[in-house]
Amino acid sequence: MVYLILSNFFYALNNLLWKRALSKFNLWFIISSRSLITSIIGFTVIISAYLDTINTIDYPIFLTIFIASVFGSLGLICMIYALKNGSLSQLALFNLMIVFLVGSFLFFFEGLDFNNYRVASLLIIGGFVLYIYQIKKKNTQQMSLHQLLLFSLMSIFFAGSILMHWYGLKKDIPVIFSLSIQEAVVFLSSITIVIISPSFSLVKLRYELKKISTTAILMATVIFAAIWTGFSGLKFTDPLISSLISLLTPILTILFGVIFYKDKWNYLTIFCFLLISSGIYLINLEIP
Repeated sequence: MVYLILSNFFYALNNLLWKRALSKFNLWFIISSRSLITSIIGFTVIISAYLDTINTIDYPIFLTIFIASVFGSLGLICMIYALKNGSLSQLALFNLMIVFLVGSFLFFFEGLDFNNYRVASLLIIGGFVLYIYQIKKKNTQQMSLHQLLLFSLMSIFFAGSILMHWYGLKKDIPVIFSLSIQEAVVFLSSITIVIISPSFSLVKLRYELKKISTTAILMATVIFAAIWTGFSGLKFTDPLISSLISLLTPILTILFGVIFYKDKWNYLTIFCFLLISSGIYLINLEIP
């Protein structure tokens, strides 16, 4: 449980770094460079400390983790393209859809008992709905059919990724292995998009890499911590708890923006944070 909360803090910090980096660098250059660094860190740790364990992983488990990683990468790509002309309130609505999809799967196929999380879920979702209402007032942009399709695919891919990673982690697979495969797939996907871009050139790539190196290392460190703690938390809880607690991330991002960058805030944001925090506390009481 502590791992999941820490993961939210790291993801919120990562969002702040994204917000500042996007005004200076190409988005796909950022993703490909930071995922390359996290992949190198991950595989270095595997070779140094987990080589014997990794040799025991059979093909079906590897395939599960690989497909989970592909789903995660596809979800990220859909989210980015949907947000090109979309809004944060639209993204937030489909974050709720991820919770619904994960919860429905666990209810029908894993026999999950919702009674343990009923009050906590209502508090967390209630706080998140208030957050959506707050940002929706600032943006009344209508959603196109194309955006609806991309956001829907994003939700399906992310939900599938969470569930499949969970099944892999239940087999006592080291978290670092799932993390490394996930980031390697993200790197291959993002660098492919960079290369097939009409404006791509090796000269431009070298120039961008020189400019982005310090930012990429910082972002890679933060996202490595976010994914590692997130997968560690997922291993000891379940995908519903993980997806519910992840709803705290956008509100933490706002609060961190207030603390570090003097962004504007209001009392409704604080109220949303308190509601979601109360729900998380109640979930923590239910976990053995």
